[in-house]
Amino acid sequence: MKEFGGETMMTRSYLILAFAAFPAMLWGQFSSGSTGSDGALSLTASGTVTLDPSTLPNHCANNVCNFSSITIGANTVVVLTSQLWRNASVVWLSQGAVNIAGALHVDGSNGAQMNAANPGLNRFPASPGPGGFPGGVGGYLSQPAQPGAGFGGGAAGNPTNHGGASAVYSYYNNQLTPLVGGSGGGGGYQGTSTAGGNGGGGGGAIRIVSSTSITVGGGITANPGYSLGPVGSGSGGNGGQGSGGVIHLVAPTVGGAGNLQTDYGGSSGVTEISTATNNFTAGQVLGAYVAAGLYAPPLPSGIPAVQVTSVNGVAAPQYPTANPMVPDVTINSSTPVSVVIAAQNIPTTTTVTLYLTSENAPDSTMTCGALSGTVASSTATCTGVNFPPGVTITNILAVW
Repeated sequence: MKEFGGETMMTRSYLILAFAAFPAMLWGQFSSGSTGSDGALSLTASGTVTLDPSTLPNHCANNVCNFSSITIGANTVVVLTSQLWRNASVVWLSQGAVNIAGALHVDGSNGAQMNAANPGLNRFPASPGPGGFPGGVGGYLSQPAQPGAGFGGGAAGNPTNHGGASAVYSYYNNQLTPLVGGSGGGGGYQGTSTAGGNGGGGGGAIRIVSSTSITVGGGITANPGYSLGPVGSGSGGNGGQGSGGVIHLVAPTVGGAGNLQTDYGGSSGVTEISTATNNFTAGQVLGAYVAAGLYAPPLPSGIPAVQVTSVNGVAAPQYPTANPMVPDVTINSSTPVSVVIAAQNIPTTTTVTLYLTSENAPDSTMTCGALSGTVASSTATCTGVNFPPGVTITNILAVW
């Protein structure tokens, strides 16, 4: 400002007005970055729609959808699941207005209630919302309870603290970059009960960006999942609750009087509204709330992913459901088999770990071969994997 020190008061007034007008010009030029290649998303029929990105015109590569506009009708409930949305956070870009009169859910699942006659049947990690982390399973058959996944995942129950701990959301920064969902709750201690409770899954993460406006008249939720408690009488503990996820709305104008929830009575996630004109009058905001200025967050790219592609030569589905009542893969072998894993955007030579939670046998862990191929696409094979009779749930961990 030294160069203006000798200017008149009138000139200084002009400079102030120029600075005040400059942000308005930026806001008018704001673009979501959407190409419109996924067309207009218009879901207005009464009932629940579980939206599958593979059915959209451009399949939402990297979980980024390029819409021309977004409309969710007042009697429509749209659900996004982690299984269909590639276990990653979701970004919806829109060239035009976004109007959510109905409901949009990216919630984590509750810990499954154990089957009293056969607890192992429902002893599997609770699914998170897209971009979140699964819950830990409860103790069973002298196997210890497992902690919830993710930074901030709840600790597993133990002989001192029987209940699994609730998760906390540990990923917040001002720009919500990278965009990450909630962590999983810890599994409950078995103690003298038949089994400890399963922990809840973390809430998912969704970012909606419009070049013009976003109106929420209904509701958006990224709620965590709960646990329903141990099986049988005794000293078993409940599972912990997952943490809420993220709702991020970005547009020049945000309005409406709907509900935004990343928490319903436990571990809070984050709702952030990034806008130039905030006309949102919340009917109910549950969870941490942040009001921020308008900006265009960077798009996710190169999302790391791992998945089982075959077991004993039997192909696994692209989108497994992990439903014990309808297994994704059925094999008939009493001897050890091989499991093939594919990975994307993970450094080669990374060692993959396979976790097995079985209906009729103790938990087990397999260290598989290192990934080989390229960072963009690689594979690993786990040999000598024993699958006991009954249902087994698999989880994969790659750390680098």
